Amino acid sequence: MEKNSIFYRLLGSHYFYSFSQKLMSATHFRKIIVTDFIKKKPSNILDIGCGPAEILKDIKNVYYYGFDVNKNYIEHAKKKYKYNAKFFCKNFSAKSINKKIKFDYVLLLGLLHHLNDKELILLLKEIKKVLKKNGSLLTLDNVYVNNQNFIAKKLIDLDRGENVRTKKEYLDLLKKHFKNVKSKIYHQTFIPYTWFVTKCFI
Repeated sequence: MEKNSIFYRLLGSHYFYSFSQKLMSATHFRKIIVTDFIKKKPSNILDIGCGPAEILKDIKNVYYYGFDVNKNYIEHAKKKYKYNAKFFCKNFSAKSINKKIKFDYVLLLGLLHHLNDKELILLLKEIKKVLKKNGSLLTLDNVYVNNQNFIAKKLIDLDRGENVRTKKEYLDLLKKHFKNVKSKIYHQTFIPYTWFVTKCFI
């Protein structure tokens, strides 16, 4: 998707972004994946690329830190979620967090396909600095697969992210930093889409 396109600019609004995510069933899918992933409560959650932080509606009794470079998303999140949540309109780095704070869970929901290999490797290094020894990382992204549904592939082709990968390409990068990586591909039927989910452990 071209950055000067009308649709691209509209996605910069948290209203349109949230609407499009619900329309695509992405909001519902994230809820299922994240609520299943977060077992320990209370827990410290780091959400990088958090968007409007709508996942907070579904995960309770947590201390949440959200990072996103979109000012509109972050300002909306700050107004809506005022308790046990901190938001930062900037790229994440370990220096942005108090050294005493370590996280039980890190969420990268729809972020990897926006990063090139170099950017992703640097981010994973920063994440490991703030993740507890028994902590874990959850990633969720679109993915290219063989014999992919035509509509799913077309929608993924139109995504803002310029680094959508295959399963192998995602795993090759993640396994350089995490010893144990579990993954699964999900084929959404309505609206047709293909999701790739990983759970990574140090």
